[in-house]
Amino acid sequence: MQNKLSWYVRDESYKQTLKEEETNIQRNIIRHMLEAHPEGVTDLEICSLTGFSRTSVTARRNEIDGVQAVGFAKIIHENGDRLNTLWSVL
Repeated sequence: MQNKLSWYVRDESYKQTLKEEETNIQRNIIRHMLEAHPEGVTDLEICSLTGFSRTSVTARRNEIDGVQAVGFAKIIHENGDRLNTLWSVL
């Protein structure tokens, strides 16, 4: 019973975020950035350009229809290099 209740609360919370004005604004900004970069843009670049948190960017990106991984970008950082996924709307 507890598990079903927690899933219900999670699902209802998610539905509410889809209706909130703030997340709609974030989603639209991220959609426009992805559409403007057919070659791809990383979540980290979107964070840097918008000031949105990484969790907000990934959550809103996952809600946008047509978003696909189009490649990888090597991010050079003082703590070491790593690959980041390039995303775009196709």
